[in-house]
Amino acid sequence: MKILCTVFITLFSLNASAQFFTKIFPHKRKIIYLNAYSIHLKPDPKSLNYNTSFTAFNHDLGRSKYSIQAEEAFIMQKLKHSARYGQLAMRIEFDNLANFYLSHNRFSEAKWYLLRSNAISRNQKNYGQIIGSLLVLAEIKADLGDYKQADEDLAEAKAIAVLHTLMPDLQVIEQHANQIKQHKETGLKIQNQYADYL
Repeated sequence: MKILCTVFITLFSLNASAQFFTKIFPHKRKIIYLNAYSIHLKPDPKSLNYNTSFTAFNHDLGRSKYSIQAEEAFIMQKLKHSARYGQLAMRIEFDNLANFYLSHNRFSEAKWYLLRSNAISRNQKNYGQIIGSLLVLAEIKADLGDYKQADEDLAEAKAIAVLHTLMPDLQVIEQHANQIKQHKETGLKIQNQYADYL
């Protein structure tokens, strides 16, 4: 009896896992692979064909407030999750958030996340990413009407490109400078025309 108790106790005390029996009888599950197309925030219009009221017009109603909030919450959750994996993942999520806010014309939030992304890029000495974020910041500042700071961002991007001999980036910087210059001139013309009407 002592031998039987000893064998029984050692049998269950050798393995501290609570899933002891799953090693003996493994559970076979069907593997489901997720891809980008399996997650939809906006329903497919083809799935609404069963109801004739949805097919009576061909206008895109845009996105609802709920879907916009859901996308924002999803990106924020990804940002919290990527904080564990280092600065590069956080920079990518900051860029995603900036693009999200830019697409909804929320420039102040986009500007803040781009500044965070720019700070991480500066710590990593990723000059291409620094130049890219400075160009987008210059566009945002020009859209907000702050042309002086937009020109300062373009000058800083140009200085970084010259210092590190990034010639393709110099061409892109010149294109952005010309676009901002045209934007500024157009804005001044509209202001002058408006002043003439008063």
